[in-house]
Amino acid sequence: MKARQGGFTLIELLIAMAVSAVIAVLAYQAIAVAVTSYEVQRQQQQQLAQLQRALGWLEQDVMQMAPRAVLDNWGSVLPAFSLLNGRMEFTRIALYPTPYAAGGLLRVAYYIEEDNLIRETWPVLDRAPDTQGQRQRLLMSVSDLTLRVRDAQGEWVSDWPRDATQTALLPTSVEWALSSQQFGALRRIFNGPQAFVDE
Repeated sequence: MKARQGGFTLIELLIAMAVSAVIAVLAYQAIAVAVTSYEVQRQQQQQLAQLQRALGWLEQDVMQMAPRAVLDNWGSVLPAFSLLNGRMEFTRIALYPTPYAAGGLLRVAYYIEEDNLIRETWPVLDRAPDTQGQRQRLLMSVSDLTLRVRDAQGEWVSDWPRDATQTALLPTSVEWALSSQQFGALRRIFNGPQAFVDE
């Protein structure tokens, strides 16, 4: 009489395959969740870094405001600080000599273009007709940007300068209120150099 050979029956093999398939599916789902969480976290970190960089640029620019009016491409005088229709443009002290800073000063502007927050700089203060600015996108998906400035009497206004003849006058502070898809509503106040003089 022959001895029975050891091994798995067809039922046992099917059960083992079913268990292996379940384990494989669970493992795949766990890996997919981990990868998705990592990508979401990485994207959020990038967006936060963009926001911090934008706030850093704005704070640094506002703190370095300088009372120097400039000429635009058509020879008209632009005040040292200008705020009109949500566009802010002003002269600032350049921290270090750069290709985009003339005489230690730099002209910068902030505005919204196609839902992007743009920072623009110019290679010279007094522009020629063909002078082009260099634009840098700081934030995307910006639905609204509201800018206000505070004068020496503590009053907040949406247009500057209030007197067109005072081309060298600077506000003491800048209020920045922004709405974006990623961060919702944000509001910050940055003090200019005059705010510390008046204290």
